[in-house]
Amino acid sequence: MVNPADYEKIKRDFLSGRLKGCKVFFEENGYFTEAGYCYIILDKLDKAQEMFSKAKDYNNRAKWGLFLLQLINGNISSFPTYFQVRNFLEIDLGLLILYCKGDYVEKIIRYADFMAYYNPECYKFIGRVFWANNLMSASMFFLRKAKDKFYHDPELHYLLAYIYYHNEKNISQCKKSLNTCLEILPDYAPAKNLAKLIGV
Repeated sequence: MVNPADYEKIKRDFLSGRLKGCKVFFEENGYFTEAGYCYIILDKLDKAQEMFSKAKDYNNRAKWGLFLLQLINGNISSFPTYFQVRNFLEIDLGLLILYCKGDYVEKIIRYADFMAYYNPECYKFIGRVFWANNLMSASMFFLRKAKDKFYHDPELHYLLAYIYYHNEKNISQCKKSLNTCLEILPDYAPAKNLAKLIGV
């Protein structure tokens, strides 16, 4: 029986960019979904598919992992659920960026429009992960696309305001985005705090 503390430590290592030893631990102890992600990082996509297939009947993330591989391989034969896109897309893109898998990220985001059909917040998730990794031009591209598709999302307008203020030093655009955010949701605390900071 695996000590839960050992699993948590290895998982933290993997999510922090320390891959060494993770794949062996996960695979030997039956954590096939986690092992599948290790194999993606190692560019062994067939092995990743094998791992995800072992867990797909009881693990929703493994089902998503199989779809993720379809995106990477450019061979779509299924579709994601609303909740899979919401729960996993942003985290997985962040993980791939952490491990310098930009080629996989590019292949996945080519299908942004396809995924947005199943979850229109898809563009925001992609924009947010690029923002978190300081890839600002890519972030703004997807956040603006999100605004066109999902205008009444207060968090989206706040993110744009934050970027306009902190990254682009564009106070005028920041105020516009803040005002839109607070029109949609007057009590949105992050926007109220930023508004106070810049004197809106």
